[in-house]
Amino acid sequence: QASLVAARRVASLGAARRVGERRATRSGGVKERTKAKRSTALPISLSAALRPLRSRVRRSLRPPGSARRVSTPPKRLQAPHSKPSLQSAGLGRVDREPDPEPRGSSAPDCGLASDRQIRRVDERRASVRTANFSAIMLAAWTAALLAARVGAETTDEWHARMGSLFEQEFEAVKDGKITYMAVAVSDPKYGDQAWWFGGYDGRAATREDHFGIGSISKSFGATVALQLAEEGVLDLEQTVGHYLGDQFPAYDNYTLKECLGMRTRIPDAFNVKDSFVKTMFEDPSARASLETIIEDALADPLLPPLGDSAAYSTTNYLAMEILVERATGRPMRDLVAEYALEPLGLSETSLPPRDSSGKLAEPASRPYAGPSCVEELEEVGADGVDTGWTLDEIFPVLVVTSTGGGMESTIDDLLKWAKSGAGDAILSPETVAERHEFHTMGFPRKYGLGLEGFPHTRFDPRLNVPGAWYGHSGDSFGFATGAWKSDDYDASFAVVVNTCSFLMFTIRIQQLYQQDLEARLTTPAPTATTPAPAAATSPAPAGGASSAPTGGASSAAPTTPRGGSDAASSRGPTLVAALVAAAVLLLSATAVTGTTAW
Repeated sequence: QASLVAARRVASLGAARRVGERRATRSGGVKERTKAKRSTALPISLSAALRPLRSRVRRSLRPPGSARRVSTPPKRLQAPHSKPSLQSAGLGRVDREPDPEPRGSSAPDCGLASDRQIRRVDERRASVRTANFSAIMLAAWTAALLAARVGAETTDEWHARMGSLFEQEFEAVKDGKITYMAVAVSDPKYGDQAWWFGGYDGRAATREDHFGIGSISKSFGATVALQLAEEGVLDLEQTVGHYLGDQFPAYDNYTLKECLGMRTRIPDAFNVKDSFVKTMFEDPSARASLETIIEDALADPLLPPLGDSAAYSTTNYLAMEILVERATGRPMRDLVAEYALEPLGLSETSLPPRDSSGKLAEPASRPYAGPSCVEELEEVGADGVDTGWTLDEIFPVLVVTSTGGGMESTIDDLLKWAKSGAGDAILSPETVAERHEFHTMGFPRKYGLGLEGFPHTRFDPRLNVPGAWYGHSGDSFGFATGAWKSDDYDASFAVVVNTCSFLMFTIRIQQLYQQDLEARLTTPAPTATTPAPAAATSPAPAGGASSAPTGGASSAAPTTPRGGSDAASSRGPTLVAALVAAAVLLLSATAVTGTTAW
């Protein structure tokens, strides 16, 4: 294109020179002719340099199949009667005017194009520019439309797509393993969303179903203890023996902070064979005390030295609860409500009294014994449980473990807890920093103060996805749960299935969501919009997923009407970016084609 522009300029200047010469010849004025020469003449070196370019342009514009025209030498032929002289060569003084060109002469204009040829060339060049400009215009708007489509997935479309992925995983394992699953996320673009699948004995699952959260209860207990330490009621660096005396000599040299961070060698009460677990299965109505459960655990040998790592043990949190209740003179149930549930508005989450029936609040999910659950129970001496059994009578026994694993919640409340960073939102920055001092507890799992963390690749090194998730998982008699937050993605995640020893499945569900986040971060799409409210009215996926709740739970987030403003807000920035990209392309097209017609 640059060559065409240069050739056009050369041809135009040559045409202007010839027009000036002819006018000077007709008027008989030597001065006008000389003036025209001087005003339009090109340096000989530049003209000579551009001569091959003019020939190339003519050849490129010649119609296909046309005969090749033989070019003539660039020098103008002299009349037969004239003699070469310095004056005729343009050198020295001119003594007389040249003979005028005879009218109607058919002598060729050697080496220079006629006005008609110049107009024809200009027309062809204009046609080429117009075609090129039209093609670039079409490409620009096509790119703009495609860019507007990328990342413009509406809330309902995204909800349905993710629900389909979750449902496929659920359908693959539900037979003989689980009958209920609920997932909730707080997404940086689509806001709070929830899905629920399955049911129990003919009753469809609902968004308001209550379930046991297992060891996620530990993060509630730790949050209470950390706030009491901020108030000066507790000292994290003080030993457990300082508060409990010689009741548990094995804890005399361990500080409260080490108990919260799983930095002791005390065995886990749930892993001790023929302990309270077996007793509970033999008599589900029995309610063991915290002291009895700790003593059963201490009957086993201590764990090997930890070094700089951590070792998971529920026993540490049972001792912590006894310590907190003695230091404050109040039951842990009341402290959890005051320091955690009320500040975060978790109205559907509760810590039942340790001597209560332990039954879940209605509507309730049903705990279920899958194959992995049966194997784990058999390892601790709890025989007689088969795959497929419901654990309605056995699950309530967990109420005796309190903040060790006896709390219950709903999927919406569990998401709220995940969004708070498992209680970080109600702690001071200094306490949060101390809480996030993790110690390795089996790669890639790490443990802080009542907080699990995965600072590196999440769960599966093969996925090669960044992002650190922190929160807590839960595994109880009949439920596997998780509540996680990622500051890298600005996202939170909560999940529950109604069987125990099924944490790896909840991890798989979380991986699906993280892969979606990763894809959106690595795709060159416009910036995500401001988080939208939860779409409580979004349709649940078909095939086992229940419909939207009727009269939603009081903890449910605000709703967004189907096809409402969230869809438009998600398209707005992408459309603006697409228009900007189109404008850049059009400006580039103008520079290339040398036209401003657009």
